[in-house]
Amino acid sequence: MIQKHASIYDIAKEAGVSVATVSRTINNPEKVSKRTKTKIYEIMERLNYAPNALAQSLVSRSTKTIGVFLSSVTNPFYAEMVQAIEQRAFNDNYTILFGNTSNRIEKEQKYVDVFLKKQVDGIILAGGRNINDAHTQHILKTAERVPVILTNYAVVGKNIYCVLTDEAAGTTMAVQHLIETGHDKIAYINGYEFSYPSVIKKDSYLKTLSRNGLSVNEERIVNAPADTMEGGYKACEALLERGADFNAIFAANDMMAIGAMKKLMSAGYGIPQDVAIVGYDNIHLCDYWSPALSSVTQNMDRLGNMAVEMLGSVLEGKEVNQISYLQPELIVRESSAPAADSVHRSASPAAEKRH
Repeated sequence: MIQKHASIYDIAKEAGVSVATVSRTINNPEKVSKRTKTKIYEIMERLNYAPNALAQSLVSRSTKTIGVFLSSVTNPFYAEMVQAIEQRAFNDNYTILFGNTSNRIEKEQKYVDVFLKKQVDGIILAGGRNINDAHTQHILKTAERVPVILTNYAVVGKNIYCVLTDEAAGTTMAVQHLIETGHDKIAYINGYEFSYPSVIKKDSYLKTLSRNGLSVNEERIVNAPADTMEGGYKACEALLERGADFNAIFAANDMMAIGAMKKLMSAGYGIPQDVAIVGYDNIHLCDYWSPALSSVTQNMDRLGNMAVEMLGSVLEGKEVNQISYLQPELIVRESSAPAADSVHRSASPAAEKRH
């Protein structure tokens, strides 16, 4: 025989109080006398009563649920970030609803509609996004209904809060490191051309070259067809096919950097002896690839934690900065070890290999 679950009415009848008193004990215990609370709590425990989550949400106007969106679940960067978000949310007694948008705004809009119908308390949009009016208007419209937290992307608007790593500074660290280790012909593999991180990184790459008196060669800049290992492989293939003269590569993310490394090694180049490589994000794979990949860390654990912490503070009515920055750090590994004789080379190893 299936045991019937106790209801709030059963608790009220057993305690000899009104349903309203039981409801206040559950949702606003400070408004109920200690004697009455103790009596009601004892009955709830004896009858194994569990408050109805939906009923509680109607009273408190909170479901303790967060909607989280990212563009690609297959990218380790996003997987590691959402893991940090989920862990902090769990610790703060929030549940997550998750949406993989494939970087398609129409898909994200449908997810937003579904999540809002499920009464999420707020939404976290993880990772870089396209810098166009459609994406910006979508974010502004969503923020009219619930708080929105952006990571690695900035939009100024009411009810919108951003937590960013300083990607311009991170790019400068990577390119400066390559220059200081004797590499004067640095190629750049970019991600989605019009995404926020790509625009920031490309601008910083160009400025760092200029500050060091190095000329910009457009043949050394290539937009990958996708920000994946395959995309990095094809981008590096394009650099070689067009005869670009380079002795180092900076890639906008680690996946593309690893793809470029694979292409170079299959073509007979030594890393870092012939071409040094630095990536961005510092995903776990950097340590286990061979040679180990130098990379700029995004502090993903801290980024994910701050996103949830920021949303919680907003929901509690606390004062929150609309934009918060985390400082990046360059992690130097085998792929960009100093090349002692690279300063003295008249032509880059990539050019020499083709002759």
